[in-house]
Amino acid sequence: MPPVSMLDGKRSACDWPDDPNAVAPGLMDPRRQPRLIRSDFVGNANDSAWLANPEQPLSFPRVMGDTAAPRSLRTQELILTAQHRIDGTDGRPGKGCTPETMRQSLFADHSRAADLALNSTVTACRNTPFGTVLVDGNLVDVSEACPIVAAWKSHAYTSDSRGSWLFAIYWSYLLGGQAVEKLPWRVPFDAKDPVHTPNSLDPGSSAVRDALAREVFALRKSGTPLNARLSDVQNITRGGEQIPVRGSIGELGVLNVITPGQVDGRTDVVFGSGFLQEVRFTANGPPQTSSLLTYSQSAEPASPHYADQTRLFSAGRWVTERCTEEQIADSPQLEVEVLN
Repeated sequence: MPPVSMLDGKRSACDWPDDPNAVAPGLMDPRRQPRLIRSDFVGNANDSAWLANPEQPLSFPRVMGDTAAPRSLRTQELILTAQHRIDGTDGRPGKGCTPETMRQSLFADHSRAADLALNSTVTACRNTPFGTVLVDGNLVDVSEACPIVAAWKSHAYTSDSRGSWLFAIYWSYLLGGQAVEKLPWRVPFDAKDPVHTPNSLDPGSSAVRDALAREVFALRKSGTPLNARLSDVQNITRGGEQIPVRGSIGELGVLNVITPGQVDGRTDVVFGSGFLQEVRFTANGPPQTSSLLTYSQSAEPASPHYADQTRLFSAGRWVTERCTEEQIADSPQLEVEVLN
C-alpha cells in the first residue's frame, strides 16, 4: 500500500486551498490534477495515476498519489496486457482491441507474479537439499510440490488450472504482508523501468524455501491436495450450490481480483470483481456492450436471477446489453406481457 499523506493542522501551509480556478473553496485547481488523453490506451488498477500509460508518465501533487515508486503487479499486468494486445503479441488473432479480445484478455486470469517468480520457485524447490525444509519447528518434504508448480505453464487462474492454488498459498507466505518490492529480487525496482522491475527472484533465498515449506505444510494440514484444481477450492455458495470462481488475489498480479475468506466455517469467495463491462463505441447508433454482475441481480434465493450471472462469470461468458428496440426484440429471453 502506498504511503498516506499526513497534513499538519498547525501549519498554515497545510490549510485547505483557496484556488480561484477550483470549482469550490477547498478544492484543487483541475489543471494540477492528473489527466491523460491518448489514442492507444490509458488504465488504472488501483495505483496512483502516475503510469496510466508508461509512455507518458504523469506528475501531480503528492497528496494525489505517489510517482517514481514501485507499481503493484496488477498494474504491471494491466500495462503489459494492453501493450501485447496492441502489438498482437498475446497469442490472439490480429492487433488492437475488439470486444471479443477485450473479454478474452480480462478472463485470461493471467498472473504477473507467476511470470516473474515461478521458474525461480521451481528451481528453489528442486535444489532443496534432500527435498526437506525445517520451518516453524516442522520438517517438511516439499519435493511433491516441485513438479506440480513446474507443470503450471499457463500462469492462469482459470477454474481447471492445477498448481495455481499451490502457488497462491506459497505467494501469500512469501509476501508475509510486505510489499512485493521487499521480496528477495536480484534486480531491484528501477523507476526508469517500472513495468519490468523488480524481477529475477533469488532461488537461493531461505525466504523462498521457507514459504514453500509453509504452504506445503498448510495444505497437507487442511487436507487439500497439492495438485488441487482451482475449482476444487475457490467457489462461492449460492443456495447450497458450489459455483467455481476464476481469478485470484490482486497481489498475484491478476486483473480479475477474487479474494477467498471464511464464511460459516468454510472457504468461500468474499470479495472481488463485481460489475464488469466492455463497451465498443461505433460511428452509427448506440455502443456495443457486454456486461456481467458477478454476484447476480437478486438476493432472493428463490429468484431465477439469484445465481444466473454468477454461473456465467464462472464459465467466462457475458451478457449482451440491448439498447435499441430492435436489439431488445431480438433477445431470445424476451417475454412480452400485455396488460388489459
